Amino acid sequence: MEIIFTKENHWLAKWDNFVQTEDKASHLLLSDWNKSFESYGFEYEVCILLDNDSICGGFVGVIAKVSLFKFYIVPFGPIVSLGFEHKLDNLIEKVPKRAMSFHCCYCHITIPFSEIKNKHVLNIRPSLPALNEANEGHLFKYVYSSSGLNWKGFDNIANEENLLNSFKSNIRRDIRSSIRKGLNSKILITESEIKLGYDLCLENAKINNYSIRDWSSFKETLLKMISNKTAKFIAAYKEEELKGVVFLVRSGNYYTYILGGTKKEKPDLLVGHFLQWEAIKMSFEEKLSGYNISLGGSVGVLNLKNSYIDDQIIFQESKYYWILKPFYFKLYLFFEKHLKNHKKTIAKFLSIVKR
Repeated sequence: MEIIFTKENHWLAKWDNFVQTEDKASHLLLSDWNKSFESYGFEYEVCILLDNDSICGGFVGVIAKVSLFKFYIVPFGPIVSLGFEHKLDNLIEKVPKRAMSFHCCYCHITIPFSEIKNKHVLNIRPSLPALNEANEGHLFKYVYSSSGLNWKGFDNIANEENLLNSFKSNIRRDIRSSIRKGLNSKILITESEIKLGYDLCLENAKINNYSIRDWSSFKETLLKMISNKTAKFIAAYKEEELKGVVFLVRSGNYYTYILGGTKKEKPDLLVGHFLQWEAIKMSFEEKLSGYNISLGGSVGVLNLKNSYIDDQIIFQESKYYWILKPFYFKLYLFFEKHLKNHKKTIAKFLSIVKR
């Protein structure tokens, strides 16, 4: 067994292939996804666990840094393949050691553990003595870490009709109604189409008072992931007019819903239902194991999401952190306390200050 830390292109290609096909992986482990943090002046690296030159586990470490402060963040993982659970502790042990080598004041991890039976999470927790000195939770909030899966599975579903009938009657009604309203779906490919779709997401974010990355900081990531087929931007049109979009990323043998936007009109075209059905149908047609509609959102968004799922899989005892430089971290907490209401300003600042 061997553990390496790398950003070499040939290893990143092998890692991304592993993330696509490993059931316990997440889009948060993809190299292109983590490369997007470079627009904030952050860095990243991939830790790979090898067994006879085959990847069987690892994690991505994001080195978040501004001025005096550095943080080593593992947004998802470490993870290991089935049969290598006994190596998970070795990977966890590497995290604080690696963080210290970058002179970070803090580091954290997210182990995808849940008692709900699902092959995409860790159901049996091995002995993890590397956590003896760790604290439970996360204290750094500016790099997203997953909290679970909002899961629609495809087990025992033979065809599209069975898939549609697996939903409650009101959801079937809304899906059929959205199709009758004359909506058509399209996979966005060109930069101009993708920008138009992302502009709609930005417009929805502004209207509903939440923030997403601006086009300039996320453009390269979107285009790269769509071109190499790790992501899809699905759009809904009616009579050549864009009505809504959803952005999905593929990893772990399933798609995850990342973000979306719709035009609010009367009469209601039920664009949200149409697009989620298109995403689920595409996942089924590609013979994936399910669809993660993702956690979080406004009350209305949550209600729509939860109406589509079989299980809400919340990670349990999954988030742990280490404080490596107490003085620097206390100083960070002081600044964070006084700036926490200015997250959008901080994000803009991070995109300018690169140290």
